Amino acid sequence: MEEILKEYNLIIKNKISLGNFNSAIASIQKLLNYAPKTDFGYYYLGVCNFALEKYKQSVTDYAQAIKLNPTNAKAYFNLGVSYYMLKYNDYALINIGKALFLFSKAKELDKKERCIEALRLIESDNELGI
Repeated sequence: MEEILKEYNLIIKNKISLGNFNSAIASIQKLLNYAPKTDFGYYYLGVCNFALEKYKQSVTDYAQAIKLNPTNAKAYFNLGVSYYMLKYNDYALINIGKALFLFSKAKELDKKERCIEALRLIESDNELGI
């Protein structure tokens, strides 16, 4: 099973990197039929739906990835960005804050800085009343 999951992961990442989001979604759905508790499947589903500007769906996808793996910092970050795109700035701040905590804990400094930049942007939008 582990080898099959690795292969799906590579196929899906490749399709996403080429911008083939609908094809990636089809592969992700096959993956989730095979292994429904695979957090990276929901994470990549969120990536695809976000790229297709289906922000409400990406929120659902990232939330499911987090439910399956509560330490998935990238899913928290992307969930926050999805909320930001929907103008739910408070939820965006909460989730990007969780990502910041997890990235800091993992000593991923570049991703920590990206979280800080995103938090500043959202805070400035809040101050402007956007």
